[in-house]
Amino acid sequence: MIRPLISMELRGMRLYKTFLLVNLFVMPFSLLFMMVMNSGARTPEDISYLVSGFIVVSLVSSFIGTLTHRVSNIFEPSVLELYSTLPPQIPKVVLAQFLTYSLLTLPQVVVGLALIAYYLGLNVINFPLLILAVSLAYIELGALAVAIGAKISNPYKILAVTSILPWVLVVFSPAYYRSTSPVLYLNPVTHIISCLRSAIGLQRMALTPWIVSIVLTMIFLIFAFRNLRSSYMLEKPF
Repeated sequence: MIRPLISMELRGMRLYKTFLLVNLFVMPFSLLFMMVMNSGARTPEDISYLVSGFIVVSLVSSFIGTLTHRVSNIFEPSVLELYSTLPPQIPKVVLAQFLTYSLLTLPQVVVGLALIAYYLGLNVINFPLLILAVSLAYIELGALAVAIGAKISNPYKILAVTSILPWVLVVFSPAYYRSTSPVLYLNPVTHIISCLRSAIGLQRMALTPWIVSIVLTMIFLIFAFRNLRSSYMLEKPF
């Protein structure tokens, strides 16, 4: 059931192909290109620090923004009426959307990690922890996007949220600068970045970011499932 839903999402993306092209490919890779072009006076560690921040920032901006918009679109009355005539339930449709945009944003993550491996070398990277950190980032940010999209349930109102939320999450995180301010630890993105950087050897291993990220992921998942289960159309729960 999930594979046909992913195919349906990919076909439906043709209506938003310009938006998706710019949001998922042009903007992230342009930012990464500028980082590489301005890396002449920086050490490999500094470049890798910036690129690791870019990986998380690109997920925050492109992945959260796109997934939140698509989830909120499902809860428009006309779209819900359409799904009331189809066999798949809303949670499965949302799962297909999550998998679709995870795959579409994966190239920018892979390219960023490839650059880090080029500058730092493969021997400093803990690949099991790296896979865990990237998976945790996708699930945590995806659950947050689904929870927000299902709660607001309006693709027009969601534009205000997706234009402000990524900015707040990026600015108040050590993505592009070094800081130990306690304020930054209130931001879930800070802990995701710490998990990623500890996996690639840019900072020492600590359990606190991993524990906080896992707990926040569980909380976001609970809110996402609750918001999805609270949708009704024509007295029919989805």
